[in-house]
Amino acid sequence: MRSLLFLAILFSFSFMGIVWRGFFSELGELIVPLLVVIMVSMGVTLTPEDFKRILKRPLTVFYGALLQFTVMPVTGLLVSLLLGLGADLTAGFVLVGSAPGGTASNLITYVSGGDLPYSISMTALSTLLSPVATPFWTWFLIGKMVPVPFLGMALTTLKIVVLPVLAGMVVRRFLGDKVSKAERFLPYVSITAISFIIAVIFAVNFEKLRDLSLTVVAGVLLHNLAGFSLGFFLGKLAGLDNRQAKTLSIEVGMQNSGLSTVLALKYFSPLTALPSAVFSLSQNVLGVLLSIPFRRI
Repeated sequence: MRSLLFLAILFSFSFMGIVWRGFFSELGELIVPLLVVIMVSMGVTLTPEDFKRILKRPLTVFYGALLQFTVMPVTGLLVSLLLGLGADLTAGFVLVGSAPGGTASNLITYVSGGDLPYSISMTALSTLLSPVATPFWTWFLIGKMVPVPFLGMALTTLKIVVLPVLAGMVVRRFLGDKVSKAERFLPYVSITAISFIIAVIFAVNFEKLRDLSLTVVAGVLLHNLAGFSLGFFLGKLAGLDNRQAKTLSIEVGMQNSGLSTVLALKYFSPLTALPSAVFSLSQNVLGVLLSIPFRRI
């Protein structure tokens, strides 16, 4: 039920961004603060035990991070080249593919009957690695196509992703029970914030979205499906059980599209942010649909 409510919020804000594009296109300055809110919310849900689990099964968790930062950026480049997209959109596909795991992956893992502690550990690890991994893969794959400011992207990722997550953990440490009572509302805060970001991106890119919608949507769906599929089969190939393979599928297929949106707007162009906005919708819709057969595995 909660996942369906999340989808309703996502679609509602996407619709509003297109219908009231004049209003939402003026709110671009709110994107960074909203992403910070999302990452603080994520940090509040984390505990030291989540990081201890990484040390208890490092190979399994690091294998997930390896797939996260190889399958998705490379697939993003291949999809954009296959569809003959221009430099800006290609950069957008690679950028969202180079982002760490998204917070919604933990919810989808839960409703799919996956290994939730494994999911949380992978999301936490990929987030901590993102200040280096995200700019590296972007530079490595499209650095000859468009200028990629590696250091600037690394510092921005550190400031708006890693530090807010750590701040959230500090808040949990000192507020304790008060945070635990509010924790069940945090997913709604996060999904509303990312939905607002999507509305702004759709509003800013309305004319381009109208001209490129079918191509971009097809590319994002292909990118997303490749991540989910390869995550599962490479997990089984590595000897993971079904619960862990499902979890790996979800972690690889779902990205922190809020981060890639911010980096696209700050260092590239509004058009570069379009794949991230569409990806936010795609990954949640496909994630909910995927959870139905996953529950039977």
